Amino acid sequence: MKILVISDTHGFHGNLEKVLETEIDFEYVLHLGDTEGWDPIIMDLFDVPIEFVAGNCDWASDNPSEKIVTLAGVPVFMTHGHEFYVSIRTDILCDHAKSCGCQVALYGHTHRPDITEEDGILIANPGSISRPRQFDHMPSYGILTIDENGHVDFEVKYLEE
Repeated sequence: MKILVISDTHGFHGNLEKVLETEIDFEYVLHLGDTEGWDPIIMDLFDVPIEFVAGNCDWASDNPSEKIVTLAGVPVFMTHGHEFYVSIRTDILCDHAKSCGCQVALYGHTHRPDITEEDGILIANPGSISRPRQFDHMPSYGILTIDENGHVDFEVKYLEE
């Protein structure tokens, strides 16, 4: 199963539309927050199921701040991350995901892509497709792949501007 993972769009969807020109065959979309109320517009871009969590800039959102989705039999923890202090460290997020029985923990908030593994939990941040903050300032997104044996892999991909 191929899952598109995005975060921190902040109302800017031009780069997201570029992703849709190159990425094909994904079966699900996970948005890790900070849509700033643009959920309906984002939903209109896709013809596959999409899950949202609320970020720190989603003040009026009805989306939960965290969510567990089971994809291809694998429980995946989704959060924006600000409530888990991910700007400083990810061990709190890891511990929480593990206590929820999740194999994967996905977060946003920092606008910087990251992939680590802690205590058997894959922890990944796709970065921001619209407002990147890492050194090269390349817009980024993630592809989460779950194979038929439940093995998970996460790849950060970048857009050339």
